[in-house]
Amino acid sequence: MKCDAVIEKIKARVAAIDPNGPRKVLGVFQLNIEAADGVHEIVVDLKALKVSDGKAGSPDVVINLKDEDFIAVGTKQIPVKDAVAQGKVTMTGDQNLFQALVDAI
Repeated sequence: MKCDAVIEKIKARVAAIDPNGPRKVLGVFQLNIEAADGVHEIVVDLKALKVSDGKAGSPDVVINLKDEDFIAVGTKQIPVKDAVAQGKVTMTGDQNLFQALVDAI
């Protein structure tokens, strides 16, 4: 997948979070990234501070996007709000939690 480098950055950022410190976002996010070889599922669990491949049992937010759009958002070539407005990112679930994640990125 083209966006592996962005996923590695997410893993590093999550690993660097102090579990005992204050956190702006507490939720489980299911990322469904559409790539040339199919849909890749990534779980970003900001409650347990883990990032893993697979499907979350009961995510708070599900985010769907294409590989190239994930790269553009992850490298800040396009703001998340613009990507959502353009239909490049779709989400279901807790809108307020999604907004908190967007604000924290």
